[in-house]
Amino acid sequence: MYLRVLEDLRAQIRDGVLGPGARVPSRNGIIARYGVGETAAKHALGVLAAEGLIETKAGSGCYVRAVPAARRLDHGRPDFPGSPFGLASAQGVSWQHQTGQRDADRHTARLLGLAEGDPVVQTRYLLSADDGPVQPAQLTGGTAVAFPQEGPFAGCGVIERMHVIGVRVDHVTEDISVRPCLTEEATALAIAPGAPVLVVDREHHAGDRTVEASQIVVPADRFRLRYRTSMTGPGATGAA
Repeated sequence: MYLRVLEDLRAQIRDGVLGPGARVPSRNGIIARYGVGETAAKHALGVLAAEGLIETKAGSGCYVRAVPAARRLDHGRPDFPGSPFGLASAQGVSWQHQTGQRDADRHTARLLGLAEGDPVVQTRYLLSADDGPVQPAQLTGGTAVAFPQEGPFAGCGVIERMHVIGVRVDHVTEDISVRPCLTEEATALAIAPGAPVLVVDREHHAGDRTVEASQIVVPADRFRLRYRTSMTGPGATGAA
């Protein structure tokens, strides 16, 4: 029974009949309008909330959630080598960062080829675009260029900073996945707990050694990732 209610309300939201900020029928309103029981009404509202289509305001009711239009994050943009997505100098974009030394946990030690408890440098970033947070959390291994936002090479990319200390980064690997956000991520990104996020696990390698590892977390309903690859060799005409 709840599927009939769910499909109708979902269609009204997506067709704009119930626009952003519009009040959604209450549980009692659904019971009266659709002739269903309380369980079906409660379940339909629960699914709409889980899908991110509505939000509940305590003591007021349920309202259609205003979802910003998805923006594109360009990866590897040459104009802004210090930014994970080429946004460092874009209008309306700002960075917050905090750097400190800590002991490597088991996962970090395995990534960087260290012993558990060895010192590493951790930097947490929060990139805000148009006052909307984009991403937290970058973890870097301890190097002579230890503080990425301080000193003469502040804001430079990983490859350039490693080159300064004689380390040649020859390849980068990335694993991209989707998962519900963690509680601290939801707070930092101003999104609902459990909302889907894109997770980019990135490693910079010099030969067989991982010299820096990072995890970038992006709200999945606000952004799409775009990757550009230069093509060389027979038949190639230039960069995509």
